[in-house]
Amino acid sequence: MDSYWEWNKENFDWHYDPSSDHKDVTYVGRFSHPKLEQIVQETVSGLTDDDYYNEVSIKGEPYNEEARSIMEGYHNDLTRAGFNEHNTGGRQTREQLHPLFQYMAQASGLWNPQIMFLEQPPGKFVPWHRDAYNNYRRNFAKVADNTEVIRYLVQLNDWQWGHYVSVGNEVIHQYKMGDIHCWPEGIYHATGNAGLWPRYALTITGCVGPDSLHLTKPQTYNI
Repeated sequence: MDSYWEWNKENFDWHYDPSSDHKDVTYVGRFSHPKLEQIVQETVSGLTDDDYYNEVSIKGEPYNEEARSIMEGYHNDLTRAGFNEHNTGGRQTREQLHPLFQYMAQASGLWNPQIMFLEQPPGKFVPWHRDAYNNYRRNFAKVADNTEVIRYLVQLNDWQWGHYVSVGNEVIHQYKMGDIHCWPEGIYHATGNAGLWPRYALTITGCVGPDSLHLTKPQTYNI
C-alpha cells in the first residue's frame, strides 16, 4: 500500500472536509482521585529507556498481509511528511501500572479493557492517523472484526500551552486532569507537544457494552 490515508478515504465513510463544523468528539466525564497527580508522577519515575517508541518504525511482525500493507502505507505517509524517530512517539507502557489505572478501566464500563500509560515529551508528536483496533480484537480480546470497539482518552495532567489533541475537525484543549474523551472508530486524530512541559495520558481500549460511560450523561466518577 502506498498511502494508508488515501486508502482510508476510499474505504471509510467520513466527510474528509477540513472546513466542516461536524462534531467528532464525545466528552465522557472525569475520573477523580485525591492522589491521582502523585500516582502519575510515581508512574513517570518508573519509566525506563525500554519504554521509548516512535511512530515510523514498523513494530513487530504483522499477523497477515493486510496488516503488513496497512503498516507500510502508514509508514509511507509519515516519512513523506517528514516525520522520523526523533520527532514522533515518547514513552509508553502497559506493564506494572498502578491499580488505580486498572480501577479506571473497570469503571469505564468497557468489556475486556486494555490500558496504556503514555508520556509525550516536548517536541514529540503522534501524527495524523486512525486507530483500527485490529490487534486488540484479534490478539487481546479475541472478538470478531465487527465487534464495536472504542478507546477512551484519559488526560493525566491539566492542559498546558502547546499541548495539542486534534480529533477530526475538533481540537481538545483546556481540559483538566482526569477528563475523558472518545470518538468513533475510524476518525483520524493526532497529538503533539509543542509546549515546555510533558503531556501524560491513559488510554482505555475495550468493547462497547450497555454500561459504557460514553453512553450516559457526563459526570465525575470518584475512583
